[in-house]
Amino acid sequence: MKKIAIKLYMMMIQILGFVFGRFPVQQKVVMLISFPENPTAVLREMDKLHFTPETIVFYDPRMNVDGMSRNFMRSLPKTKANLIRLMFHLSTAKVVVTDNYFAELAGVKWRENMTCVQIWHANGALKKFGWEDKAAQKRSESDKKRFQAVYQTFSKVLVGSDEMGDIFKRSFLLDDARLLKLGVPRTDYYFDEATLALNKQIGLEKYGINGKKVLLYAPTFRDEALSETKLALDIAAMKQALGEEYKLLLKVHPSMVSDLEKIQDNFCVYADKETEIEALLPMTDVLITDYSSIPFEFSFFEKPMIFFAYDLEEYDGNRGLADHYLETIPGPLCKTTAEVIEAVQNPAVDLEQIRAFGAKWNKYSDGESSKRFVDFLQVELDRE
Repeated sequence: MKKIAIKLYMMMIQILGFVFGRFPVQQKVVMLISFPENPTAVLREMDKLHFTPETIVFYDPRMNVDGMSRNFMRSLPKTKANLIRLMFHLSTAKVVVTDNYFAELAGVKWRENMTCVQIWHANGALKKFGWEDKAAQKRSESDKKRFQAVYQTFSKVLVGSDEMGDIFKRSFLLDDARLLKLGVPRTDYYFDEATLALNKQIGLEKYGINGKKVLLYAPTFRDEALSETKLALDIAAMKQALGEEYKLLLKVHPSMVSDLEKIQDNFCVYADKETEIEALLPMTDVLITDYSSIPFEFSFFEKPMIFFAYDLEEYDGNRGLADHYLETIPGPLCKTTAEVIEAVQNPAVDLEQIRAFGAKWNKYSDGESSKRFVDFLQVELDRE
């Protein structure tokens, strides 16, 4: 039944794309997005530079878009009710900006004077995606054809490092000419010392953290968590061992729609799903994660990281981890809560390793990425 529904949906967007592809291309920017950080940084810079073309933003309804609004833009949730609007604007926009895989892109009749740029939603990758995702290799031929039809729409892919560029080339089957080496807009934030200090103070007050160090546990997305979210980390054991000196701040992936049963005590604090991870990092003393892209951003702070990869073999078998994952991560690998506690109590922090990790993966991100990207948008919009 699901396959039939997908086939019918693809037929619908192909028909709409064919019809709207006969309309003239307009001087406008359309964004199709699923995460707020990069688009918000771009829109903020557009406003700052007074580059305000007609801009329409279609966003995942699960997103928090409170900080995204600008006078020159319109925003619409990406819902079935807005499908006709979405396909019209995608099919008639001079520039399309996207940050994820969206099947609707395959239905657009792309013309020579149109540009589709993939800005992605992370500035590094510890897990595989696209054609490198092992799960993708098990999909049907029709699914694979659809995936590649979307990947081929990317005129350019924004990157913050040569390493990420190589991953995109393998994941989307692209050549080097399609890489846009301008840096990642969301990382500009980490060069704004005043904003970082303010957000740190706001965060500490919001979560009632006073006089204790902050452990941030931010696990990556897992397919099974869509229906039921469970924690592998033993909160009670963490509290008993670390409660005197630390508070544990828990941030689950925004794609996890089910709420955890919250333990109400003075050790574990739950961050709202709407809270962006960048608001939590300035007050974090130790990051605990697994295969998430958060370490690439946290490396700007040059603080300890612990990788709680309790299901490493299973995850690698099902989805696939980055090549040389164990050699890449700039911190200890732990598979049990006891090992995490030991790593917190007896840190073996290699700051040079963390700095090298950050420099490698944030090569082109220097605090001016948003400006360079907006300059690129302006050139593309003016191009004949």
